[in-house]
Amino acid sequence: MTVPPVAAPAELADVAVTPAALLDRVRAAREAADAAEVELLVLAVEWAHAHPVLEGQEAWGVPGVPGVPVPGVAREERHADGAVRKVAAAPVEGFLFGIDAAGDAEPPSELAGLPLVRWDAPAAFAAANSMSTEAGQALIRDALTLRHRLPKVWRRTVAGEVPAWRARRVAQAVLARPDDVATYVDDHVAPVAGSVGVTRLDRLVDEAMLRLHAEERELAQLEALDARYVRLDERSLNHTGLAELVVRGDWKDLHDVEATITALAGVLGREGQAGHGESLDVRRSMAVGVLADPAAASALLLGGEATPCGGSCGPRREIVLYLHLTDAAVWGFDTVGRNQTAARPELEQTIRSWCGRTDTHLTVKPVIDLAEHHHVEAYEVPDRLREQVALRDPQCVFPWCTRPAKACDCDHITAYATDGTGGPTCSHNTAPLCRRHHRLKTHAGWTYRPLDPVIDPGVYAWTDPHGHHYLRGPTGTRIIDELTG
Repeated sequence: MTVPPVAAPAELADVAVTPAALLDRVRAAREAADAAEVELLVLAVEWAHAHPVLEGQEAWGVPGVPGVPVPGVAREERHADGAVRKVAAAPVEGFLFGIDAAGDAEPPSELAGLPLVRWDAPAAFAAANSMSTEAGQALIRDALTLRHRLPKVWRRTVAGEVPAWRARRVAQAVLARPDDVATYVDDHVAPVAGSVGVTRLDRLVDEAMLRLHAEERELAQLEALDARYVRLDERSLNHTGLAELVVRGDWKDLHDVEATITALAGVLGREGQAGHGESLDVRRSMAVGVLADPAAASALLLGGEATPCGGSCGPRREIVLYLHLTDAAVWGFDTVGRNQTAARPELEQTIRSWCGRTDTHLTVKPVIDLAEHHHVEAYEVPDRLREQVALRDPQCVFPWCTRPAKACDCDHITAYATDGTGGPTCSHNTAPLCRRHHRLKTHAGWTYRPLDPVIDPGVYAWTDPHGHHYLRGPTGTRIIDELTG
């Protein structure tokens, strides 16, 4: 696939003589882009319809939830002993209305009312569209929702009257909603789908739920009000190591925690304490860290020092971080290191402050040489090899996938065999694949190989079941015409 070259500014001078001519080209480019996005929606529907679920095959499911067998027919399961057994599934006609692996009915999912699609179908479509499998499945899901649940909005979209991104917004608003709500939204939104905003759309869905499912809507609102959680927002982490923690809980509990934080902040502000000279807000944030060690917090509140366990034991807190510093940083000449755990740069000063804290246990592990070749005579991947692979390839190496390697399987690129005919368990034959893409590689005809594990580690050439090729490396994924070498 080749992208047409874009003319350089100097080359545009003779073509775009006036601002009006430039604006005409902008309008034409926008119309072409909108038409292309609508065409992708149409292709997504055709792709889904071309991959129905046949007897014994598995249907797609919501990301993060296992796929389900096609209802009404038996499916095959392969067990650890190698035996293949047929398992019956509950009968349901034509569409997926939320059936779990046991065949029991569940509340409507985001795939409710949509045709059954084979579990491996979204991957090839997504890769050809230069997106992750999850993003490709979401595109197919939205297109099917428009086609089958919002026919009036779909007709206007295909006619070029509604941009694809606006149509998808409407589709996403009715995900997991009952059919009558989808019909209500379709009737009321279709005439204004080309301009409807998020707020108006949300209000319309809310109105439909109140009119058609008042009791269910009220229960949902009560559940939302009663939701409790503690969430550390990793996205808020900045270069100085600061982040945000959001807590929602019982008022009495939070009131007591807030009072304890305030008391600790007062102690931390005394002369000789870590927060002396800092503002109250800063000391309150420091107090949250002190609470991570209850013994130290208790000692402070009772008038002692903030020593872990009152000085009777070592630090109780421990965190595992993969921190990378260059030789220059070790000597103080490079101000930036890398926090591999959070996949972001950190100031060298921040890393030094973390390592110098007396309330956190610091373990220095041997440096892992990513260029070193490890090899074992067994199928199981040892921890040191697994760690090396995860540091070399921080994410699943499937085209456009971004799942962290720590949450992936350590795959044998060439399958291991006990008789020695397969691939070895070594640095050059292992790579991280998330469970979904591991299954695609094992059962759905996807293949890959390292381009050159010695000269160019972390670069992989992939081929999908239809013969299309992709190159995945540290800088991302690109489509290639053919494999060489």
